[in-house]
Amino acid sequence: SYHKLSRTVHRKVREMLLKAGEPDAADDKVAALEAQLAEESKKLSEMKDRYLRALADGENVRNRTKKELEDSKVFSIQSFAKDLLPVSDVLEKALESVSEEERAKSSTLSNLHEGVTLTYNQLHQVFKRHNLVKINPIDEEFDPVYHEAMFQVPDATKVPGTIMNVIQSGYVLQNRSIRPAKVGVVKENVT
Repeated sequence: SYHKLSRTVHRKVREMLLKAGEPDAADDKVAALEAQLAEESKKLSEMKDRYLRALADGENVRNRTKKELEDSKVFSIQSFAKDLLPVSDVLEKALESVSEEERAKSSTLSNLHEGVTLTYNQLHQVFKRHNLVKINPIDEEFDPVYHEAMFQVPDATKVPGTIMNVIQSGYVLQNRSIRPAKVGVVKENVT
Protein backbone atom coordinates (compact mmCIF):
# COMPACT_ATOMS: atom_id res chain seq x y z
CA SER A 1 0.00 0.00 0.00
CA TYR A 2 2.99 2.34 0.62
CA HIS A 3 4.25 1.83 -2.95
CA LYS A 4 0.81 2.38 -4.44
CA LEU A 5 0.42 5.58 -2.41
CA SER A 6 3.94 6.69 -3.35
CA ARG A 7 3.23 6.26 -7.08
CA THR A 8 -0.04 8.15 -6.76
CA VAL A 9 1.60 11.00 -4.83
CA HIS A 10 4.48 11.10 -7.31
CA ARG A 11 2.10 11.38 -10.26
CA LYS A 12 -0.09 14.08 -8.64
CA VAL A 13 2.84 16.22 -7.49
CA ARG A 14 4.52 15.97 -10.89
CA GLU A 15 1.28 17.04 -12.61
CA MET A 16 0.88 20.02 -10.24
CA LEU A 17 4.48 21.19 -10.71
CA LEU A 18 4.31 20.77 -14.49
CA LYS A 19 1.17 22.90 -14.55
CA ALA A 20 2.96 25.51 -12.46
CA GLY A 21 5.73 25.59 -15.02
CA GLU A 22 8.55 24.02 -12.95
CA PRO A 23 9.45 20.73 -14.69
CA ASP A 24 12.96 20.40 -13.15
CA ALA A 25 11.76 21.04 -9.63
CA ALA A 26 9.06 18.39 -10.00
CA ASP A 27 11.43 15.45 -9.62
CA ASP A 28 13.19 17.07 -6.64
CA LYS A 29 9.90 17.83 -4.90
CA VAL A 30 8.58 14.32 -5.54
CA ALA A 31 11.77 12.77 -4.17
CA ALA A 32 11.60 14.96 -1.03
CA LEU A 33 7.95 14.12 -0.49
CA GLU A 34 8.63 10.42 -0.99
CA ALA A 35 11.45 10.52 1.56
CA GLN A 36 9.15 12.31 4.00
CA LEU A 37 6.40 9.75 3.35
CA ALA A 38 8.85 6.86 3.89
CA GLU A 39 10.00 8.40 7.20
CA GLU A 40 6.40 8.90 8.37
CA SER A 41 5.53 5.32 7.35
CA LYS A 42 8.50 4.03 9.36
CA LYS A 43 7.39 6.06 12.42
CA LEU A 44 3.84 4.77 12.03
CA SER A 45 5.10 1.18 11.84
CA GLU A 46 7.19 1.67 14.99
CA MET A 47 4.26 3.21 16.85
CA LYS A 48 1.99 0.36 15.77
CA ASP A 49 4.58 -2.16 17.01
CA ARG A 50 4.85 -0.39 20.39
CA TYR A 51 1.07 -0.26 20.64
CA LEU A 52 0.72 -3.99 19.96
CA ARG A 53 3.45 -4.79 22.50
CA ALA A 54 1.71 -2.62 25.11
CA LEU A 55 -1.56 -4.44 24.44
CA ALA A 56 0.18 -7.82 24.82
CA ASP A 57 1.87 -6.69 28.06
CA GLY A 58 -1.48 -5.52 29.42
CA GLU A 59 -3.08 -8.85 28.56
CA ASN A 60 -0.20 -10.73 30.24
CA VAL A 61 -0.62 -8.64 33.41
CA ARG A 62 -4.39 -9.30 33.42
CA ASN A 63 -3.85 -13.05 32.97
CA ARG A 64 -1.14 -13.20 35.66
CA THR A 65 -3.30 -11.22 38.10
CA LYS A 66 -6.29 -13.47 37.41
CA LYS A 67 -4.18 -16.61 38.04
CA GLU A 68 -2.75 -15.16 41.26
CA LEU A 69 -6.26 -14.27 42.46
CA GLU A 70 -7.52 -17.79 41.71
CA ASP A 71 -4.51 -19.29 43.52
CA SER A 72 -5.02 -17.05 46.54
CA LYS A 73 -8.66 -18.18 46.76
CA VAL A 74 -7.69 -21.83 46.53
CA PHE A 75 -4.76 -21.64 48.95
CA SER A 76 -6.18 -19.12 51.42
CA ILE A 77 -7.16 -21.99 53.71
CA GLN A 78 -3.70 -23.57 53.54
CA SER A 79 -2.46 -22.15 56.83
CA PHE A 80 -5.69 -23.04 58.64
CA ALA A 81 -5.71 -26.55 57.16
CA LYS A 82 -2.07 -27.06 58.14
CA ASP A 83 -2.95 -26.08 61.74
CA LEU A 84 -5.72 -28.71 61.81
CA LEU A 85 -3.46 -31.60 60.75
CA PRO A 86 -2.10 -32.25 64.27
CA VAL A 87 -5.73 -32.42 65.50
CA SER A 88 -6.41 -35.13 62.93
CA ASP A 89 -3.22 -36.95 64.01
CA VAL A 90 -4.26 -36.88 67.69
CA LEU A 91 -7.74 -38.20 66.88
CA GLU A 92 -6.21 -40.98 64.77
CA LYS A 93 -3.81 -41.97 67.57
CA ALA A 94 -6.69 -41.96 70.04
CA LEU A 95 -8.66 -44.33 67.82
CA GLU A 96 -5.65 -46.64 67.40
CA SER A 97 -4.87 -46.70 71.11
CA VAL A 98 -8.08 -48.46 72.19
CA SER A 99 -8.38 -52.09 71.14
CA GLU A 100 -11.65 -53.73 70.21
CA GLU A 101 -11.21 -55.99 73.22
CA GLU A 102 -11.10 -53.03 75.62
CA ARG A 103 -14.15 -51.45 73.97
CA ALA A 104 -16.08 -54.70 74.39
CA LYS A 105 -15.36 -54.66 78.14
CA SER A 106 -16.48 -51.07 78.75
CA SER A 107 -19.55 -49.39 77.30
CA THR A 108 -18.19 -45.98 78.37
CA LEU A 109 -14.97 -46.59 76.50
CA SER A 110 -16.95 -47.90 73.52
CA ASN A 111 -19.14 -44.77 73.47
CA LEU A 112 -16.10 -42.53 73.79
CA HIS A 113 -14.41 -44.37 70.91
CA GLU A 114 -17.54 -43.98 68.79
CA GLY A 115 -17.61 -40.22 69.49
CA VAL A 116 -13.95 -39.83 68.57
CA THR A 117 -14.57 -41.85 65.40
CA LEU A 118 -17.47 -39.58 64.41
CA THR A 119 -15.33 -36.48 65.09
CA TYR A 120 -12.45 -37.87 63.07
CA ASN A 121 -14.75 -38.78 60.15
CA GLN A 122 -16.43 -35.36 60.22
CA LEU A 123 -13.07 -33.60 60.18
CA HIS A 124 -11.97 -35.66 57.16
CA GLN A 125 -15.22 -34.90 55.34
CA VAL A 126 -14.43 -31.20 55.77
CA PHE A 127 -10.90 -31.85 54.49
CA LYS A 128 -12.32 -33.62 51.44
CA ARG A 129 -14.81 -30.82 50.76
CA HIS A 130 -11.90 -28.35 50.61
CA ASN A 131 -9.70 -30.69 48.51
CA LEU A 132 -7.32 -31.49 51.35
CA VAL A 133 -6.28 -35.07 50.66
CA LYS A 134 -4.47 -37.44 53.00
CA ILE A 135 -1.67 -39.42 51.38
CA ASN A 136 -0.49 -42.78 52.65
CA PRO A 137 2.13 -43.78 50.07
CA ILE A 138 2.94 -47.39 50.98
CA ASP A 139 4.58 -49.21 48.03
CA GLU A 140 4.79 -46.00 45.96
CA GLU A 141 7.99 -44.58 44.52
CA PHE A 142 9.62 -41.94 46.73
CA ASP A 143 8.90 -38.37 45.59
CA PRO A 144 10.66 -35.60 47.56
CA VAL A 145 7.79 -33.19 46.84
CA TYR A 146 5.28 -35.36 48.70
CA HIS A 147 7.50 -37.50 50.95
CA GLU A 148 10.18 -36.94 53.57
CA ALA A 149 12.57 -39.87 54.01
CA MET A 150 13.20 -40.55 57.70
CA PHE A 151 15.23 -43.76 57.28
CA GLN A 152 16.29 -46.38 54.74
CA VAL A 153 15.90 -50.13 55.00
CA PRO A 154 17.50 -52.84 52.86
CA ASP A 155 14.96 -55.16 51.23
CA ALA A 156 15.99 -57.36 48.31
CA THR A 157 12.34 -58.11 47.47
CA LYS A 158 11.47 -54.47 46.68
CA VAL A 159 12.72 -51.90 44.19
CA PRO A 160 15.10 -49.33 45.72
CA GLY A 161 13.32 -46.02 46.32
CA THR A 162 10.02 -47.71 47.17
CA ILE A 163 8.25 -46.54 50.31
CA MET A 164 7.80 -49.44 52.72
CA ASN A 165 6.81 -47.68 55.94
CA VAL A 166 4.75 -44.55 56.69
CA ILE A 167 5.47 -42.92 60.04
CA GLN A 168 3.16 -39.95 59.51
CA SER A 169 0.65 -39.43 56.69
CA GLY A 170 1.11 -36.47 54.41
CA TYR A 171 -1.50 -34.05 53.09
CA VAL A 172 -1.96 -32.40 49.71
CA LEU A 173 -4.11 -29.31 49.03
CA GLN A 174 -4.98 -28.86 45.33
CA ASN A 175 -1.95 -30.98 44.33
CA ARG A 176 0.35 -28.87 46.53
CA SER A 177 2.01 -30.66 49.40
CA ILE A 178 1.25 -28.91 52.68
CA ARG A 179 2.80 -31.65 54.78
CA PRO A 180 4.98 -34.37 53.26
CA ALA A 181 4.46 -37.92 54.46
CA LYS A 182 7.26 -39.08 56.74
CA VAL A 183 8.40 -42.40 55.33
CA GLY A 184 10.90 -45.23 55.39
CA VAL A 185 12.39 -46.04 51.99
CA VAL A 186 13.97 -49.18 50.56
CA LYS A 187 17.64 -48.48 50.01
CA GLU A 188 19.75 -49.74 47.18
CA ASN A 189 21.50 -53.02 47.89
CA VAL A 190 25.26 -52.58 48.01
CA THR A 191 27.17 -55.79 47.47
